[in-house]
Amino acid sequence: MSDEKTVKIFTMEQQFPCGPQSSCCGPIGQSEEEITSLKNAIEKLGIDVEICDIQKMKNLQENQQVFKLFRTFGPQAIPVITVGDEVACMGQSETNEIISAIKGKL
Repeated sequence: MSDEKTVKIFTMEQQFPCGPQSSCCGPIGQSEEEITSLKNAIEKLGIDVEICDIQKMKNLQENQQVFKLFRTFGPQAIPVITVGDEVACMGQSETNEIISAIKGKL
């Protein structure tokens, strides 16, 4: 495995567009606990992990692939996980699926 690559998790703070008790749609984004758990699992692979909150980024277009996914799929694309410059996976996935996708890019 290459330790030169950095995994980036493009995420956004969890929100409830229709209210926390709404049955019409679920939350978008991830909770702090979800991101911390995912970050810790990825770090066990021995690679660096960077968290990128898309709401706090000055220019999302600096990451063209992530920008295009977000424009196409909206918040459902989040989280987007990249390894180096390649997208490994996007959207809500189980941690083991994300780890497998990351390993495939290393």
